[in-house]
Amino acid sequence: MSHAHMCPDVAALTPSGDVSFRRLTIVAIALVGVFANRADVATLKNNGPLRRISPIEQTAQRTEHASDDTQSWTRQVEAADQGDAAAQFALGRKYATGEGVPRDDVQAVYWWRRAAEQGHVDAELNLAAAYQHGVGVPKDEREGVAWYRRAAEQGDPTGQLHLGEAYADGEGVSANAAEAVRWWHEAADQGSVLAQNHLGQAYHDGDGAPQDYAQALQWYRMAAERSHPQAASNLGFMYQNGQGVARDPGQAVEWWRQAATGGNVSALYNLAVAYYNGDGVMTDYVEAYKWVEMAEARASDERRPKYAALRDALSMKMTSAQVAEARQRLREWTAVEK
Repeated sequence: MSHAHMCPDVAALTPSGDVSFRRLTIVAIALVGVFANRADVATLKNNGPLRRISPIEQTAQRTEHASDDTQSWTRQVEAADQGDAAAQFALGRKYATGEGVPRDDVQAVYWWRRAAEQGHVDAELNLAAAYQHGVGVPKDEREGVAWYRRAAEQGDPTGQLHLGEAYADGEGVSANAAEAVRWWHEAADQGSVLAQNHLGQAYHDGDGAPQDYAQALQWYRMAAERSHPQAASNLGFMYQNGQGVARDPGQAVEWWRQAATGGNVSALYNLAVAYYNGDGVMTDYVEAYKWVEMAEARASDERRPKYAALRDALSMKMTSAQVAEARQRLREWTAVEK
């Protein structure tokens, strides 16, 4: 991949995909994010059968810890016990979040499984996430993929997104880039911004689909216009390098600025290089220093030396007053960002 307008003493502008991009796990509802990403997740301590807490025990727990009306809780438990999938899903959510009952991932999974077996899509997604991350059950990527597939085949875009990611990464299923692209198309057509960005990456790199910059540009733009930071950063890279569109450094800077507001580290660095070179903007070492110091602070171990090299190069061209001004701008930006 060619890089236009390289900085003379630092690495060239880079897209946010200059290393294998990390696909972020998302969820259909806020609950799964809590469930899948908690630092103190409890996993199943043995491989024995799950014990369902009886309605009587559940009601006792609810009476002890509840803030809601006990009769409402009892009706929900009875409905779940009698096979109401919506009630089963809701009960699992309460156990996953500790809403009115002691938090219990095993019980959450039990109730989600009962709902998922009836085709409740959100329960299928939560159950998939539980197996994917080993929360409430032993980690089992193949089982997680199986539940994502059930949701995907019911037309759910989140299930389709994650199934595509599984094929792309070879997690729980044999790697198949073309199959990943097929499922991302299904999800992207329903508005999934992550799937749209994934498709942009696939068409840009020719991974699972023919390399097609026009298609990459289209999908990146769709996601970027809905404020997806990585897509905006990648779109800026394509404008910078004239891929699928006439080269336009000014447009590149605008897209990187949007990506920077979303915290995209590559966009922060690319803005620094643009201000260093005066490419798409007027040369401004103070502004360049602000962006690169922000990028360095957030960079992975792999990228930090490259970012530090640009900061050091800038330091040699700047006065101490200019460095102080850059850091003041950084503090002001961070305050607004927060």
